Amino acid sequence: MSFVDLLLDQELLHALAEHEFTQPTAIQQQAIPPLLEGNDLLASAPTGTGKTLAFVLPALQHILDSPRREPGTPKVLILSPTRELARQTYDQVEQLVANNHLKSCLIVGGVPFGMQKAMVAESIDVLVATPGRLLEIEEHMALDLSQVTVFVIDEADRMLDLGFIQAIHQTSDLLPLDRQTSMFSATLEGDKVQAFAHDLLADNAVQVAVEAPRHVAKKITQAVYQADNELHKEHLLKALLRQHEVKQAIVFVNSRKQVDTWLKVIRTLGIQCTGLHGDLRQSDRNQQIKDMRRGRTKVLVATDVMARGVDLPTLTHVINVHMPEKADSYVHRAGRTGRDGATGSVWSIVDAKEWPDLGRIERYIGTSIERQIFPGFSPKKEEPSLLKKPKAKKPKVSKADKAKAAKAKAKKLKSKTK
Repeated sequence: MSFVDLLLDQELLHALAEHEFTQPTAIQQQAIPPLLEGNDLLASAPTGTGKTLAFVLPALQHILDSPRREPGTPKVLILSPTRELARQTYDQVEQLVANNHLKSCLIVGGVPFGMQKAMVAESIDVLVATPGRLLEIEEHMALDLSQVTVFVIDEADRMLDLGFIQAIHQTSDLLPLDRQTSMFSATLEGDKVQAFAHDLLADNAVQVAVEAPRHVAKKITQAVYQADNELHKEHLLKALLRQHEVKQAIVFVNSRKQVDTWLKVIRTLGIQCTGLHGDLRQSDRNQQIKDMRRGRTKVLVATDVMARGVDLPTLTHVINVHMPEKADSYVHRAGRTGRDGATGSVWSIVDAKEWPDLGRIERYIGTSIERQIFPGFSPKKEEPSLLKKPKAKKPKVSKADKAKAAKAKAKKLKSKTK
Protein backbone atom coordinates (compact mmCIF):
# COMPACT_ATOMS: atom_id res chain seq x y z
CA MET A 1 0.00 0.00 0.00
CA SER A 2 1.13 3.56 -0.74
CA PHE A 3 -0.23 6.92 0.46
CA VAL A 4 -1.88 7.29 -2.95
CA ASP A 5 -4.14 4.34 -2.07
CA LEU A 6 -5.45 6.28 0.93
CA LEU A 7 -7.09 8.84 -1.41
CA LEU A 8 -5.32 11.85 0.07
CA ASP A 9 -5.25 15.26 -1.64
CA GLN A 10 -2.46 15.89 -4.14
CA GLU A 11 -1.09 18.72 -1.97
CA LEU A 12 -0.57 16.27 0.89
CA LEU A 13 0.91 13.61 -1.38
CA HIS A 14 3.45 16.12 -2.76
CA ALA A 15 4.41 17.16 0.77
CA LEU A 16 4.84 13.52 1.82
CA ALA A 17 7.01 12.82 -1.22
CA GLU A 18 9.20 15.86 -0.50
CA HIS A 19 9.97 14.44 2.95
CA GLU A 20 10.43 10.91 1.58
CA PHE A 21 7.33 9.40 3.13
CA THR A 22 6.29 6.84 0.54
CA GLN A 23 4.55 3.97 2.30
CA PRO A 24 2.21 4.27 5.30
CA THR A 25 3.14 2.39 8.45
CA ALA A 26 0.81 -0.18 10.00
CA ILE A 27 -0.88 2.33 12.34
CA GLN A 28 -1.32 4.78 9.46
CA GLN A 29 -2.91 2.10 7.28
CA GLN A 30 -5.35 1.20 10.04
CA ALA A 31 -6.16 4.64 11.42
CA ILE A 32 -6.33 6.92 8.38
CA PRO A 33 -9.27 5.28 6.52
CA PRO A 34 -11.78 5.37 9.45
CA LEU A 35 -10.73 8.93 10.27
CA LEU A 36 -11.23 10.01 6.65
CA GLU A 37 -14.71 8.48 6.87
CA GLY A 38 -15.48 10.70 9.86
CA ASN A 39 -15.45 8.06 12.60
CA ASP A 40 -14.27 8.59 16.15
CA LEU A 41 -11.16 6.51 16.81
CA LEU A 42 -9.28 4.89 19.68
CA ALA A 43 -5.80 3.85 18.51
CA SER A 44 -2.84 2.15 20.14
CA ALA A 45 0.68 1.76 18.77
CA PRO A 46 4.19 1.73 20.21
CA THR A 47 6.38 4.81 20.02
CA GLY A 48 8.23 5.31 16.76
CA THR A 49 5.52 3.76 14.55
CA GLY A 50 4.19 6.93 12.93
CA LYS A 51 1.22 7.80 15.14
CA THR A 52 1.59 11.53 14.46
CA LEU A 53 1.07 11.26 10.69
CA ALA A 54 -1.82 8.87 11.37
CA PHE A 55 -3.90 11.69 12.83
CA VAL A 56 -2.34 14.75 11.16
CA LEU A 57 -3.01 13.60 7.58
CA PRO A 58 -6.78 12.95 8.04
CA ALA A 59 -7.12 16.23 9.96
CA LEU A 60 -5.53 18.23 7.13
CA GLN A 61 -7.56 16.33 4.53
CA HIS A 62 -10.71 17.29 6.45
CA ILE A 63 -9.80 20.98 6.16
CA LEU A 64 -8.99 20.68 2.46
CA ASP A 65 -12.33 18.95 1.86
CA SER A 66 -14.22 21.81 3.52
CA PRO A 67 -12.33 25.01 2.61
CA ARG A 68 -13.48 28.19 4.31
CA ARG A 69 -14.24 31.32 2.33
CA GLU A 70 -12.59 33.70 4.80
CA PRO A 71 -10.02 33.54 7.64
CA GLY A 72 -11.30 32.16 10.92
CA THR A 73 -10.74 30.23 14.13
CA PRO A 74 -9.25 26.70 14.44
CA LYS A 75 -10.97 23.77 12.74
CA VAL A 76 -8.55 21.18 14.16
CA LEU A 77 -7.36 20.99 17.78
CA ILE A 78 -4.55 18.61 18.74
CA LEU A 79 -3.64 18.21 22.42
CA SER A 80 -0.26 16.83 23.53
CA PRO A 81 0.82 16.12 27.12
CA THR A 82 4.22 17.85 26.96
CA ARG A 83 5.80 20.81 25.22
CA GLU A 84 8.27 18.59 23.36
CA LEU A 85 5.54 16.36 21.95
CA ALA A 86 3.45 19.38 20.99
CA ARG A 87 6.43 20.95 19.25
CA GLN A 88 7.14 17.76 17.30
CA THR A 89 3.51 17.47 16.20
CA TYR A 90 3.49 21.13 15.18
CA ASP A 91 6.69 20.66 13.16
CA GLN A 92 5.11 17.73 11.30
CA VAL A 93 2.02 19.82 10.53
CA GLU A 94 4.25 22.64 9.28
CA GLN A 95 6.06 20.24 6.94
CA LEU A 96 2.77 19.21 5.36
CA VAL A 97 1.26 22.69 4.97
CA ALA A 98 4.44 24.45 3.82
CA ASN A 99 3.24 24.67 0.21
CA ASN A 100 -0.44 25.44 0.72
CA HIS A 101 -2.64 28.06 2.35
CA LEU A 102 -3.29 26.28 5.67
CA LYS A 103 -2.10 27.96 8.88
CA SER A 104 -1.03 26.26 12.09
CA CYS A 105 -0.26 27.53 15.57
CA LEU A 106 1.56 26.14 18.63
CA ILE A 107 0.42 27.02 22.16
CA VAL A 108 2.53 25.69 25.05
CA GLY A 109 3.82 26.86 28.42
CA GLY A 110 7.19 28.54 28.79
CA VAL A 111 6.40 31.10 26.06
CA PRO A 112 5.33 34.70 26.87
CA PHE A 113 1.57 34.77 27.37
CA GLY A 114 1.07 38.04 25.48
CA MET A 115 2.83 36.69 22.40
CA GLN A 116 0.57 33.62 22.29
CA LYS A 117 -2.53 35.69 22.92
CA ALA A 118 -1.67 37.67 19.77
CA MET A 119 -0.99 34.46 17.82
CA VAL A 120 -4.44 32.99 18.47
CA ALA A 121 -6.06 36.25 17.40
CA GLU A 122 -4.92 35.53 13.84
CA SER A 123 -6.51 33.10 11.40
CA ILE A 124 -5.71 29.46 12.36
CA ASP A 125 -6.62 26.15 10.74
CA VAL A 126 -4.73 23.76 13.03
CA LEU A 127 -4.04 24.48 16.69
CA VAL A 128 -1.53 22.27 18.55
CA ALA A 129 -1.42 22.81 22.30
CA THR A 130 -0.76 21.49 25.78
CA PRO A 131 -3.90 21.38 27.97
CA GLY A 132 -2.81 23.79 30.71
CA ARG A 133 -1.74 26.70 28.51
CA LEU A 134 -4.74 26.21 26.20
CA LEU A 135 -7.19 26.67 29.09
CA GLU A 136 -5.19 29.60 30.45
CA ILE A 137 -5.55 31.41 27.11
CA GLU A 138 -9.24 30.50 26.88
CA GLU A 139 -9.92 31.80 30.41
CA HIS A 140 -8.65 35.21 29.27
CA MET A 141 -11.34 35.20 26.55
CA ALA A 142 -8.61 35.13 23.92
CA LEU A 143 -9.55 31.89 22.15
CA ASP A 144 -12.58 30.78 20.17
CA LEU A 145 -12.94 27.00 19.80
CA SER A 146 -16.49 27.02 18.48
CA GLN A 147 -15.44 26.01 14.95
CA VAL A 148 -13.37 22.95 15.91
CA THR A 149 -14.63 19.89 14.06
CA VAL A 150 -11.62 17.59 14.59
CA PHE A 151 -10.33 16.99 18.12
CA VAL A 152 -7.22 14.82 18.65
CA ILE A 153 -5.84 13.68 22.01
CA ASP A 154 -2.31 12.39 21.58
CA GLU A 155 -0.57 10.13 24.14
CA ALA A 156 -3.81 9.65 26.10
CA ASP A 157 -2.19 7.35 28.68
CA ARG A 158 0.47 9.97 29.38
CA MET A 159 -2.27 12.60 29.77
CA LEU A 160 -3.74 10.47 32.55
CA ASP A 161 -0.35 9.97 34.21
CA LEU A 162 0.22 13.74 34.28
CA GLY A 163 -3.23 14.48 35.75
CA PHE A 164 -4.70 16.24 32.70
CA ILE A 165 -8.02 14.38 32.66
CA GLN A 166 -10.01 17.28 34.14
CA ALA A 167 -8.35 19.80 31.80
CA ILE A 168 -9.25 17.66 28.78
CA HIS A 169 -12.86 17.36 29.91
CA GLN A 170 -12.95 21.14 30.34
CA THR A 171 -11.55 21.56 26.83
CA SER A 172 -14.06 19.08 25.41
CA ASP A 173 -16.90 21.10 26.93
CA LEU A 174 -15.71 24.14 24.95
CA LEU A 175 -15.98 22.33 21.60
CA PRO A 176 -19.04 21.75 19.40
CA LEU A 177 -20.92 18.50 20.03
CA ASP A 178 -20.87 17.75 16.32
CA ARG A 179 -17.18 16.90 15.92
CA GLN A 180 -14.81 14.00 15.35
CA THR A 181 -12.71 12.92 18.34
CA SER A 182 -9.74 10.57 18.23
CA MET A 183 -7.42 9.31 20.95
CA PHE A 184 -3.95 7.93 20.31
CA SER A 185 -1.89 6.16 22.92
CA ALA A 186 1.08 3.86 23.41
CA THR A 187 -1.18 1.56 25.43
CA LEU A 188 -4.92 1.09 25.85
CA GLU A 189 -4.59 -1.15 28.89
CA GLY A 190 -6.17 -0.24 32.20
CA ASP A 191 -9.62 0.84 33.33
CA LYS A 192 -8.69 4.54 33.38
CA VAL A 193 -7.81 4.70 29.68
CA GLN A 194 -10.97 2.83 28.71
CA ALA A 195 -13.15 5.05 30.94
CA PHE A 196 -11.46 8.14 29.49
CA ALA A 197 -12.26 6.94 25.96
CA HIS A 198 -15.84 6.05 26.91
CA ASP A 199 -16.44 9.59 28.18
CA LEU A 200 -15.11 11.37 25.09
CA LEU A 201 -15.67 9.08 22.10
CA ALA A 202 -18.88 8.08 20.34
CA ASP A 203 -20.33 4.66 21.16
CA ASN A 204 -19.55 3.42 17.66
CA ALA A 205 -15.91 4.59 17.74
CA VAL A 206 -13.47 2.43 15.77
CA GLN A 207 -10.65 0.82 17.76
CA VAL A 208 -7.31 -0.14 16.20
CA ALA A 209 -4.10 -1.48 17.68
CA VAL A 210 -0.65 -2.22 16.27
CA GLU A 211 1.76 -4.61 17.99
CA ALA A 212 1.89 -5.24 21.71
CA PRO A 213 2.41 -1.99 23.67
CA ARG A 214 4.89 -3.84 25.92
CA HIS A 215 7.14 -4.73 23.02
CA VAL A 216 10.63 -3.31 22.52
CA ALA A 217 11.42 -3.33 18.80
CA LYS A 218 13.57 -6.25 17.65
CA LYS A 219 16.04 -3.92 15.96
CA ILE A 220 16.91 -2.50 19.39
CA THR A 221 19.44 -4.54 21.39
CA GLN A 222 19.22 -4.47 25.19
CA ALA A 223 21.79 -5.12 27.90
CA VAL A 224 22.09 -4.82 31.69
CA TYR A 225 25.36 -3.93 33.43
CA GLN A 226 25.33 -4.65 37.15
CA ALA A 227 26.86 -1.95 39.37
CA ASP A 228 27.99 -2.42 42.97
CA ASN A 229 27.50 1.24 43.93
CA GLU A 230 27.34 4.81 42.57
CA LEU A 231 31.11 4.96 41.95
CA HIS A 232 30.94 1.72 39.98
CA LYS A 233 28.04 3.21 37.99
CA GLU A 234 30.18 6.23 37.19
CA HIS A 235 33.05 4.07 35.92
CA LEU A 236 30.68 1.96 33.80
CA LEU A 237 28.98 4.98 32.26
CA LYS A 238 32.31 6.56 31.33
CA ALA A 239 33.51 3.31 29.79
CA LEU A 240 30.31 2.86 27.78
CA LEU A 241 30.31 6.43 26.48
CA ARG A 242 33.89 5.98 25.25
CA GLN A 243 32.77 3.18 22.92
CA HIS A 244 33.26 4.05 19.24
CA GLU A 245 29.76 2.81 18.36
CA VAL A 246 28.12 5.50 20.53
CA LYS A 247 27.49 8.28 18.03
CA GLN A 248 24.79 10.00 20.05
CA ALA A 249 23.07 9.04 23.32
CA ILE A 250 20.45 10.00 25.85
CA VAL A 251 21.38 9.20 29.46
CA PHE A 252 18.13 8.83 31.40
CA VAL A 253 17.77 9.70 35.08
CA ASN A 254 14.77 10.28 37.36
CA SER A 255 15.18 13.79 38.76
CA ARG A 256 16.53 17.26 38.06
CA LYS A 257 19.20 16.79 40.75
CA GLN A 258 20.40 13.62 39.02
CA VAL A 259 20.60 15.50 35.70
CA ASP A 260 23.04 17.98 37.25
CA THR A 261 25.05 15.23 38.97
CA TRP A 262 25.61 13.11 35.86
CA LEU A 263 26.27 16.12 33.63
CA LYS A 264 29.32 16.87 35.78
CA VAL A 265 30.49 13.27 35.46
CA ILE A 266 30.16 13.16 31.66
CA ARG A 267 31.81 16.55 31.15
CA THR A 268 35.00 15.19 32.74
CA LEU A 269 35.32 13.07 29.56
CA GLY A 270 35.43 16.17 27.37
CA ILE A 271 32.20 15.11 25.64
CA GLN A 272 29.81 17.78 24.35
CA CYS A 273 26.74 17.21 26.53
CA THR A 274 23.79 19.05 27.99
CA GLY A 275 20.89 18.38 30.36
CA LEU A 276 17.13 18.56 29.93
CA HIS A 277 14.32 18.45 32.50
CA GLY A 278 10.86 19.91 32.98
CA ASP A 279 12.00 22.99 34.92
CA LEU A 280 13.96 24.48 32.01
CA ARG A 281 12.59 27.39 30.02
CA GLN A 282 10.86 26.27 26.83
CA SER A 283 13.32 28.17 24.64
CA ASP A 284 16.23 26.33 26.28
CA ARG A 285 14.54 22.94 25.86
CA ASN A 286 13.87 23.65 22.18
CA GLN A 287 17.46 24.71 21.60
CA GLN A 288 18.87 21.58 23.24
CA ILE A 289 16.72 19.33 21.05
CA LYS A 290 17.80 21.29 17.96
CA ASP A 291 21.45 20.89 18.95
CA MET A 292 20.97 17.12 19.22
CA ARG A 293 19.31 16.93 15.81
CA ARG A 294 22.10 18.98 14.24
CA GLY A 295 24.77 16.78 15.81
CA ARG A 296 26.24 19.57 17.94
CA THR A 297 25.54 17.63 21.13
CA LYS A 298 26.66 14.03 21.60
CA VAL A 299 25.04 13.23 24.96
CA LEU A 300 21.82 14.52 26.49
CA VAL A 301 21.17 13.79 30.17
CA ALA A 302 17.40 13.87 30.66
CA THR A 303 14.44 12.94 32.80
CA ASP A 304 11.40 11.18 31.35
CA VAL A 305 10.30 14.46 29.77
CA MET A 306 12.31 13.10 26.81
CA ALA A 307 10.93 9.55 27.01
CA ARG A 308 8.05 9.99 24.57
CA GLY A 309 7.52 11.24 21.07
CA VAL A 310 10.63 13.34 20.52
CA ASP A 311 12.31 12.16 17.32
CA LEU A 312 16.11 12.20 17.18
CA PRO A 313 17.00 10.31 13.97
CA THR A 314 20.75 10.04 14.69
CA LEU A 315 20.38 8.75 18.26
CA THR A 316 22.21 5.41 18.51
CA HIS A 317 22.01 4.68 22.24
CA VAL A 318 19.79 5.03 25.26
CA ILE A 319 21.57 4.55 28.60
CA ASN A 320 19.55 4.15 31.79
CA VAL A 321 21.82 5.25 34.61
CA HIS A 322 18.74 5.23 36.86
CA MET A 323 15.96 2.78 36.08
CA PRO A 324 12.41 4.15 35.73
CA GLU A 325 10.00 3.20 38.51
CA LYS A 326 7.23 2.48 35.98
CA ALA A 327 7.87 -0.43 33.65
CA ASP A 328 6.20 1.16 30.61
CA SER A 329 8.58 4.12 30.88
CA TYR A 330 11.43 1.74 30.03
CA VAL A 331 9.69 0.90 26.73
CA HIS A 332 9.17 4.59 25.96
CA ARG A 333 12.79 5.40 26.75
CA ALA A 334 13.92 2.54 24.50
CA GLY A 335 11.74 3.96 21.72
CA ARG A 336 13.94 7.06 21.42
CA THR A 337 16.50 4.98 19.50
CA GLY A 338 16.02 2.65 16.54
CA ARG A 339 13.78 5.13 14.74
CA ASP A 340 12.61 4.81 11.13
CA GLY A 341 14.09 1.37 10.58
CA ALA A 342 17.51 2.12 12.11
CA THR A 343 19.16 -0.08 14.71
CA GLY A 344 19.73 1.05 18.28
CA SER A 345 20.88 -0.05 21.71
CA VAL A 346 19.54 0.30 25.24
CA TRP A 347 22.07 -0.17 28.03
CA SER A 348 20.93 -0.15 31.66
CA ILE A 349 23.36 0.29 34.59
CA VAL A 350 21.58 -1.25 37.57
CA ASP A 351 22.55 -1.44 41.24
CA ALA A 352 21.02 -3.56 43.99
CA LYS A 353 18.48 -0.90 45.00
CA GLU A 354 17.08 -0.83 41.45
CA TRP A 355 17.00 -4.59 40.93
CA PRO A 356 13.27 -4.81 41.84
CA ASP A 357 12.59 -2.15 39.14
CA LEU A 358 14.50 -4.30 36.64
CA GLY A 359 12.39 -7.30 37.63
CA ARG A 360 9.16 -5.36 37.02
CA ILE A 361 10.42 -4.23 33.62
CA GLU A 362 11.34 -7.77 32.57
CA ARG A 363 7.93 -9.08 33.62
CA TYR A 364 6.29 -6.23 31.73
CA ILE A 365 8.12 -6.81 28.43
CA GLY A 366 7.86 -10.57 28.83
CA THR A 367 11.55 -11.37 28.50
CA SER A 368 14.76 -11.18 30.49
CA ILE A 369 17.36 -8.63 29.40
CA GLU A 370 20.83 -9.96 28.65
CA ARG A 371 23.41 -9.39 31.41
CA GLN A 372 26.79 -8.16 30.18
CA ILE A 373 30.09 -7.41 31.89
CA PHE A 374 32.33 -4.61 30.66
CA PRO A 375 35.99 -5.72 30.63
CA GLY A 376 37.80 -4.35 33.65
CA PHE A 377 34.63 -3.35 35.47
CA SER A 378 33.16 -6.63 36.67
CA PRO A 379 30.81 -6.40 39.66
CA LYS A 380 32.29 -7.75 42.90
CA LYS A 381 28.88 -8.66 44.29
CA GLU A 382 26.57 -11.43 43.17
CA GLU A 383 23.52 -10.53 41.09
CA PRO A 384 20.89 -9.52 43.69
CA SER A 385 18.34 -12.05 42.40
CA LEU A 386 20.86 -14.85 43.05
CA LEU A 387 21.68 -13.93 46.63
CA LYS A 388 20.58 -16.51 49.14
CA LYS A 389 17.66 -15.50 51.28
CA PRO A 390 18.60 -15.27 54.98
CA LYS A 391 17.10 -17.96 57.14
CA ALA A 392 14.25 -16.79 59.30
CA LYS A 393 15.27 -16.46 62.93
CA LYS A 394 13.25 -18.37 65.49
CA PRO A 395 11.42 -16.07 67.88
CA LYS A 396 12.93 -15.84 71.36
CA VAL A 397 10.89 -17.49 74.14
CA SER A 398 11.22 -16.42 77.78
CA LYS A 399 11.82 -18.92 80.62
CA ALA A 400 8.37 -18.14 82.03
CA ASP A 401 6.71 -18.93 78.69
CA LYS A 402 8.71 -22.16 78.39
CA ALA A 403 7.58 -23.24 81.90
CA LYS A 404 3.98 -22.37 81.09
CA ALA A 405 4.13 -24.37 77.83
CA ALA A 406 5.67 -27.40 79.61
CA LYS A 407 2.97 -27.27 82.29
CA ALA A 408 0.19 -27.11 79.64
CA LYS A 409 1.75 -30.05 77.75
CA ALA A 410 1.94 -32.16 80.93
CA LYS A 411 -1.65 -31.33 81.78
CA LYS A 412 -2.76 -32.40 78.28
CA LEU A 413 -0.91 -35.75 78.54
CA LYS A 414 -2.42 -36.38 81.96
CA SER A 415 -5.97 -35.83 80.64
CA LYS A 416 -5.35 -38.28 77.78
CA THR A 417 -4.30 -41.10 80.15
CA LYS A 418 -7.48 -40.86 82.21
